[in-house]
Amino acid sequence: MIYLDYAATTPMSETALTAYTEAAQKYYGNANSIHDYGTEAYQIVQLCKQKLSSYIGANETQVYLTSGGSESNLLAIEHLKEITEGRHIIISAGEHNSIRQTEEKLKNEGYEVSVVYFDQDGVININDLKRLIRKDTAIVCTQHINGEIGTIQPIEEISKLCRQNNIKLHVDAVQSFGKLDLTDIASLVDSLSISSHKIYGPKGIGLLYLKEQPIQRQTLAHFILKGNTIDIPSVVAFTAACEEAVTLLEDEAKDMAKLRNVFKQSLDHEQYVHFFESEKGNQLDSIVGMAIERMDGQYVMLECNRNNFAISTGSACDVRYEKKTNTMVALQVDDETARQFFRISFGRYTTEADVISLAQYLDHLIETEVISEVT
Repeated sequence: MIYLDYAATTPMSETALTAYTEAAQKYYGNANSIHDYGTEAYQIVQLCKQKLSSYIGANETQVYLTSGGSESNLLAIEHLKEITEGRHIIISAGEHNSIRQTEEKLKNEGYEVSVVYFDQDGVININDLKRLIRKDTAIVCTQHINGEIGTIQPIEEISKLCRQNNIKLHVDAVQSFGKLDLTDIASLVDSLSISSHKIYGPKGIGLLYLKEQPIQRQTLAHFILKGNTIDIPSVVAFTAACEEAVTLLEDEAKDMAKLRNVFKQSLDHEQYVHFFESEKGNQLDSIVGMAIERMDGQYVMLECNRNNFAISTGSACDVRYEKKTNTMVALQVDDETARQFFRISFGRYTTEADVISLAQYLDHLIETEVISEVT
């Protein structure tokens, strides 16, 4: 089977696997213990945090190890609530469910939540965001890169707007870390989330950046950040995967751009296809959001799976609920278009032959399911 769902998760790289195995064999002490085994484990964790923090322009005291992107997002919101007084929060409509599903909880806590939608090119409209800002706006939450269509949000502009209005900014960088240069991003945000399994590292570990130290020492969020036994092999493997991703970043970006072009050029019946995408500078090439005229995305996905192509109908955290994806909501498309949506995402091990084969199969589907019915 040809795997084309890298935006959902990635296989561990050989580098990360080797790092994991070696760390599991060598650093098995509890990093919270004060004997030599524990001290050695603690030192390894601190070294990894130094490396991880350097990739986003932070220092090791500002980064916390978590179970992944979702936990990082949730903890970030809890932290930002602690250090702000306003009762109004703005969330991008296209956010991951770990953010969108907090809305009801926030409302029950007395917060008002506003939602900012995308333009037709999948990018937050800064003027729309400006109109939503109030005197009591405390937090803005946005993705850096949308995980379903790959559009890149204008973080610098959003950050400037937040600074001008004394608003805290949380950015979900799960899809952007390792694909874009983020060495200066810590200066733009108040919190940031990263996940290991999106960059060929192990599942179950991620990173949370907090510009300011947590204030309340007795909160659940603080206990989660400070009181857990650290999975050292995963930390080491995560760090190795980060280092590898940063090293390969420029070359892989060129590879993804080429794969995207080859895929689109290989489609003979592109007139029946709609691509959800932005302009070149605002688009991650490895994620292709698309729809085929008069064909449900779930049907396309199932037929592809039956013919040995692994693709998706959106975020893996949405598809099992069979609901309109957050991105389709953010784009404000009609229900029929939303049902037609599916996602292809390339990665490190994708070849030109893979994307050409998929294009040929999609052409076959269009010929048998769309063109034949029209004629």
